[in-house]
Amino acid sequence: MTKNKGPLANEAAKYAEHLADQSGQDLTALISAQGNVGDLIKMDFSECELLIHDHLRQKVGGLALGCFLLATRLSPGAAAAPLDEDSNLLLLRVTGQARLPNASETDLNRFLAGQRVATQDAMWDAQGKIDQFTLNQLRYAGIRCRLLGTFRMKETKPSEWKLSFGADVSNFYSGRGLKVYKPFGAALAQIVNFQKTKGDDSHPLSGKRVPIGRVRYASSERLVDPAGDSVQVELDPTDLIARRTALFGMSRTGKSNTTKVIASSVFRLREQDKKKGLIGQLVFDVNGEYANENTQDGSEENAACLKNIVLHTANAAHSDVATYGLAPHPNDPARTIVKVNFFGGFVSKSSTADELSKALEPLLVGKMLIDGRIASDSSKYIANFRNTSLDIPVVLDQSSATRFQRALLAYRAALSAAGFAPPDAVKKALLKGLFSKELVQALEQSSSSDASMYVRAATIIKKETVSWDEAVELMKSLRRFIQDTKHSGYDHFNSDYASQHDGRSWHDERLTGILSIFEYANGVNALRASKDEHDPGSVGDYAQSVMDDLVAGKLVIFDQSLGDPDMNRAAAERIMWVIFNRQKQEFVAAKKDKDGNLIPPPDILVYAEEAHNLLPPNAATDVSNIWSRVAKEGSKYRIGLVYATQEPSSIQSNIMKNTDNWFVAHLNNADETKELRKYYDFDDFVPSILQVPDAGFLRMRTLSNPYIVPVQINRFLVKAK
Repeated sequence: MTKNKGPLANEAAKYAEHLADQSGQDLTALISAQGNVGDLIKMDFSECELLIHDHLRQKVGGLALGCFLLATRLSPGAAAAPLDEDSNLLLLRVTGQARLPNASETDLNRFLAGQRVATQDAMWDAQGKIDQFTLNQLRYAGIRCRLLGTFRMKETKPSEWKLSFGADVSNFYSGRGLKVYKPFGAALAQIVNFQKTKGDDSHPLSGKRVPIGRVRYASSERLVDPAGDSVQVELDPTDLIARRTALFGMSRTGKSNTTKVIASSVFRLREQDKKKGLIGQLVFDVNGEYANENTQDGSEENAACLKNIVLHTANAAHSDVATYGLAPHPNDPARTIVKVNFFGGFVSKSSTADELSKALEPLLVGKMLIDGRIASDSSKYIANFRNTSLDIPVVLDQSSATRFQRALLAYRAALSAAGFAPPDAVKKALLKGLFSKELVQALEQSSSSDASMYVRAATIIKKETVSWDEAVELMKSLRRFIQDTKHSGYDHFNSDYASQHDGRSWHDERLTGILSIFEYANGVNALRASKDEHDPGSVGDYAQSVMDDLVAGKLVIFDQSLGDPDMNRAAAERIMWVIFNRQKQEFVAAKKDKDGNLIPPPDILVYAEEAHNLLPPNAATDVSNIWSRVAKEGSKYRIGLVYATQEPSSIQSNIMKNTDNWFVAHLNNADETKELRKYYDFDDFVPSILQVPDAGFLRMRTLSNPYIVPVQINRFLVKAK
């Protein structure tokens, strides 16, 4: 006997039951009698087969490859108890044709009917050419589907029900029928825009979805959409933050347009929140199409380049977009020129460690760029130069300062010999205090066949400052003097020096490593490839400037259209290391807010256009490179990566394996689609990806979307509609 809990408790129970019934109706609202296409006749845990009639197929506007279907025992609009086993909808995707058990008989009937009209103008299904019973039988067909998962209502809180999706099926019965429906209109929109439950680490603005295109099942779709298939598809911009995103497709298939659409959606998060919506974005613009107006964007004012998005975004100022480039642009007077003063600033023997660090920061950056350029040269004299560090000594006493200054002089002389113009601060080479009178005497007293060269070197040393041409001449003589130790007289000089300096030689590995570049003419010539990156008037390091802009939440467009591939790769890697190291520091030494909560690193999103030119190749085994580090560790450091390329097979596999978001357009090569088959269920779309070259027709799967959605991406417009 049930104990009476009182009128209030009974009313509460009735209300809770009402809410449960209402949730069941919300579930059945996803199907409609007009969308009925047939019956499910065979299934397992991953695939199923449907029996479809041509009449029903025509009534719903057709069943294109890749379209969504729903299978259920529920009736459209009926009430359903959400806890019942059958109160669910199975989400299916059409993947092809299934051969029915009577296929041999129907194939024969079609053949005979066609044979009868083969010499006539009539179709074999015309009135009077085939009996209606047989014709009706021939209109049944089998459809093969992927089983994507299960929709059901779940009670997230007491008496609060919410539509949920599980990416599998918990059970099935072979002897129970399921009706199949095609969703369209509002039901289809709810399915394609269904969002998984947010995690604890989700962005504060997660769930603020924005339209980026419409559902598109086929290239040959009708211009009129009577079935309601063409519904709006939305993107959660925060899915890209601190995540990896792949954008694949041939040239002219909409990769750049898609990049602009998603980058603009992230930029416009500031419209929702002035502070939380500030996401630093960096675009490596290989072709200059994001920083500059171009013919590809069209002539309309509203079809301009990504840089101009600031003109039509609330809570944004002109300074929120920063552009960088190798050369000035007439339409972009505020552009920062990304060159480095390879010589650095003025320093002397008496400079402190802090003064040296500040003055030589660009010089060290330049050395790193040069080392990257000559990294593949295995010549010993090149390798010695490349492996010689110019880092400031930890202990800066008189001896170490003098030795460091000599190596610095040799390096700058090498730059001058390679044609690098010195800045005004170091127009002359400073020799004062770097060479002893004993060395001068040793040079002057040499009896070798190169004695005249050494006497000339001694004459140069006696000056306090000399031209860089003289400095080059001196360095070549010193290298020869030290190398030809037995004949030049250096051996005797060095022995005397060592006896007075605790056994240390006059030269050190740093000096000889730098001087090795003068051994052959090709040594200095190897440095000339970096001249385009040098500007004697440049101040500071542009990589740090880029990082500061990103921390401020700006959209940074790095125009690399005038750089060669090696230069672009070196610059991108250097900037990425600066970003990675600074974000890592913010993570391990996190500050606290006024409430004592740890402040995470700022959100930064990087776009690598033509990624096959920047990222390591698939065959590369070194996973310590910056791009691999970002792919594997970037999430915890709040670094997101969007990489776009025509060649998925060119991307290092460990980067692909850590990718969360996918946008895939047309690829014309089976080797490239072979790579895609490894991920999620892109295998279902391979025929369409290979065959359909329509611009902007993509297959999209993002972090919050539990399945792939075929979508026609909107054309990017600076002024959002």
